[in-house]
Amino acid sequence: MKFPILNLSLRADRMHALSSFALLLACAPHDAFGSDPNYTLATSQVGISAESVTGMGYPGQHHRMTGGLCVADFNNDSYPDLFIPSLGVSPNQLYINNQDGTFTEQAQAWGVAEITHSMGVASADVNNDGYQDIYLVTFGNLEQNAPMPGMCQLLINSGPEKEGNFTFTNIAVESGVNSVMDIVPAGMTPAFGDIDLDGDLDLFVATWQFNDGGNRLFENQFMQTGSPTFIDITNESMSPPDRQDVIRGFTPHIIDITGDRYPEILLTADFRTSELFVNNGVNESGRATFRTTTNKSNINEDENGMGAAVADFNRDGLLDWFQTNIYVETEARGNTLYLNSQIDQEGDPIFFDQAAPRGVQNNGWGWGTVAADFDNDTDQDIIATNGWPGWPNATTRFWSNDGNANFSDRPIQAGLLFNINGRGLVSLDHDKDGDIDLVFIDNQGPVRFYRNDLAIEDGFTNFLRIRFDTSTHPCLAPDGYGTKIIASVNGQTQLHATHNNASYLSQSEIITHIGLGLATQVDELEIQWADGSITILNNIPANQEITVNAFHPTDLNQDARLNYFDASQMLTAYRTQDPSADFNNDGIIEFQDVLDFVDAINNACQ
Repeated sequence: MKFPILNLSLRADRMHALSSFALLLACAPHDAFGSDPNYTLATSQVGISAESVTGMGYPGQHHRMTGGLCVADFNNDSYPDLFIPSLGVSPNQLYINNQDGTFTEQAQAWGVAEITHSMGVASADVNNDGYQDIYLVTFGNLEQNAPMPGMCQLLINSGPEKEGNFTFTNIAVESGVNSVMDIVPAGMTPAFGDIDLDGDLDLFVATWQFNDGGNRLFENQFMQTGSPTFIDITNESMSPPDRQDVIRGFTPHIIDITGDRYPEILLTADFRTSELFVNNGVNESGRATFRTTTNKSNINEDENGMGAAVADFNRDGLLDWFQTNIYVETEARGNTLYLNSQIDQEGDPIFFDQAAPRGVQNNGWGWGTVAADFDNDTDQDIIATNGWPGWPNATTRFWSNDGNANFSDRPIQAGLLFNINGRGLVSLDHDKDGDIDLVFIDNQGPVRFYRNDLAIEDGFTNFLRIRFDTSTHPCLAPDGYGTKIIASVNGQTQLHATHNNASYLSQSEIITHIGLGLATQVDELEIQWADGSITILNNIPANQEITVNAFHPTDLNQDARLNYFDASQMLTAYRTQDPSADFNNDGIIEFQDVLDFVDAINNACQ
């Protein structure tokens, strides 16, 4: 449920029967007004019965490495749904949200109940029709005698038919994205992002490869052709890595970390092969190109990068990069927390690994991870899963952030004290009550859903959730990909960014969640769209979910059309010297504003 009315009554302390060890942990320092999340295993209560048991047909160790899922709103009812890929035994499962805190499995009805040998999955609107599609990395289906390359799927969401039924259709072959390698280890985690800022979503697929034919970048041609066809631009657009090793890619993030609006590719990879590809912008042919700054940016501490999350952990206005790794105490290695210290004069980010001193280095054999404000206390926390057969067990991690990127591990207090053979991990607010829930994939075990019962009604853990509608802006990618959000709350600012939100083999909900702590409103919300325009909203009440619409800067009457009426309004504003006529925002209303306006209409997406 939503909370449109604030209840500021103080909460009485609740006593729990804890062991002396747990009580000692509970006394550890924590945020002054913070309240730990309150997770409860609720898999059966929400209607999920999926298991992550792998079948024969995976090459090498891939049956132990697999297990992902993705979150998306497939039927456009504003509630998040879950897609859990087949692992060779049971069919794909599609859990549609019933809007009452439960899900119903509908893969058969939606035409996606296929048995495949799958790895990573991601969802995005690749044809700009307003419906979430699915990209699935797979080695093939059960009818084949052996796994084979070229079997990845692009499942296009048809939207509702006359009777209201939805279906998916696989168009991977005709779209050019069925093959990400020419050998069987077909790939790991896919990610969508608008790399060239042309208004459609491009695709990067990480591959744990054994040759030079993987980690592919595909440019979406939808804005040019009207259909979601992709061309492989890897060799043309991506400069060779800084190192000569074959990149063993696991988890990519496509997000602008340099501040020029063009998104970088942050590739978390195994065996010290993680790479940072900085976007140069588009060349004369309109194609985005990338340079590698891995060594210069100090991305060199991760021995076995697997899962990853990107957020501004220390609230300095720069995006940081957390990676799960394998923890080996005798070798002083484990997770990496690359804190972004600056963007230098060449436009390159400079990072420093702070995992050990900040308290997030030890995660056992780490895999999926998510970053968000799980306790709504205004900073970004980290949750991570782990496990490997024969490796020392480690509990699930809940690292609570003190606001300055110093973390304390509090799984007992959060209700996450359990050990599984974890792989994929996603976050979502399944019941839209303002706190963030979790779904874990347990390799060779049941899927685990943890509901967060944070006490929002007590006024300590307020929130604001934001979704973006860019359907009326011809030049912005769907769902606000590439948007940055600066929230000012009680004199402090938070930076958030809308991007693919990948976890290992998985993708979390694409919604901006802002924890507000005790604050009852966001004082100012600055929305920086990917085209460079800015929307500012003031005094937004807490404890609600809002939708912010994007309009092209020349769509002055905001009717989703660029035409004579917009031009007439601009000329009227110019004649009357109305402040809205300062189109180029230089503080002067002059005829150059009119010329810039006309040029922007004629070249809407340039």
